[in-house]
Amino acid sequence: MTKRDQLFEFLRENGIETIKNHYDFPVEIGKLPKAAKFEAETLRIPCNDSMIDEEVEEVIKQIKLFFIPF
Repeated sequence: MTKRDQLFEFLRENGIETIKNHYDFPVEIGKLPKAAKFEAETLRIPCNDSMIDEEVEEVIKQIKLFFIPF
């Protein structure tokens, strides 16, 4: 399991909704190598103007806990 997938599972288990990136390309072109690499290594985390400070802080806290467990 990749680090990205581990973070995805960790955040979901801790109530943070995340989405794995996916980029559609026409079949005749196929997946471009850099796009495929980016897609496999990144997540979308909650980020919008309706989030309150406490929600933003919780997302940050959970990401920190994943990378630097106390």
